Amino acid sequence: MTFGRIAVKAMVTAAVATSLMGAGQAVAAGAGEPLDSYAGVGAWAYSHGTNGAVAIADTDGDSHAVYTLYDRRYNTGLRLDNHDGNGSTKYSGMDTANYVRKVTACLNIQLNPDRCGLDDRPNDDR
Repeated sequence: MTFGRIAVKAMVTAAVATSLMGAGQAVAAGAGEPLDSYAGVGAWAYSHGTNGAVAIADTDGDSHAVYTLYDRRYNTGLRLDNHDGNGSTKYSGMDTANYVRKVTACLNIQLNPDRCGLDDRPNDDR
């Protein structure tokens, strides 16, 4: 009888641990998928790893500043600007609980409409 109780407790403990791991993954759906957006050759917005921060890189010496429009788990419509020129990268603050859910790279074209790349979101198969 004692062996049976120990075996049942072990199975119940394993089942509970497995279900909690699945629940944790469901809550964090979208965190951990690399997100990348490009606006031509001039701007690259990305969030990799835990998606706790977003970055915007200026990748062309074209005299245009770059920025990213991004969403986090609990905030939408955020913007991060980079006015430091070709080869520079700006980073947002790190917050893995309020992880990045969308990035869009944009070129800030003076006196004309800005040019933006495609949005990248979790599970969009890009």
